[in-house]
Amino acid sequence: MKDLSASEVAELLECDVSACLAFVDRAGYPRQVPCWFFWDGEAFYVTSFAEKFHVKRLQSDARASICVEVEERSPEGRSNRQVKGLGRVEIFDDADGAWSERIRTKYLGAVTIDRSGAVASRVVLRLKPARLVAHGSEVRVPGRVA
Repeated sequence: MKDLSASEVAELLECDVSACLAFVDRAGYPRQVPCWFFWDGEAFYVTSFAEKFHVKRLQSDARASICVEVEERSPEGRSNRQVKGLGRVEIFDDADGAWSERIRTKYLGAVTIDRSGAVASRVVLRLKPARLVAHGSEVRVPGRVA
């Protein structure tokens, strides 16, 4: 394992890959949900419907972690890079849809969404980690030329 440089961390957090948001359920067991996210240099932002199970749990117990991982395969082997953050989630309304649009644009580009039939309210989950842990590893397959 090697620590990632600041530029490697920034590059990874700009990728349009899903993150895993982990939280604790009522019985104390860890749970996780895949999600799209946006990193603003200070915090992770995720949007969701206010009625979802993970949102209700995070309203009761704000402890959470998030992990963004990219795995790459080649004929010579496999490598992965991860950025992880741990902290407490703040939840607030996304009344004007600005955060949802910002995240959607990261993954889909500029698309127009018809919100006329929208019934459920969306909220923003903001996780500002105390620090980021970022590392990567590489596994080479013996006998293969790099």
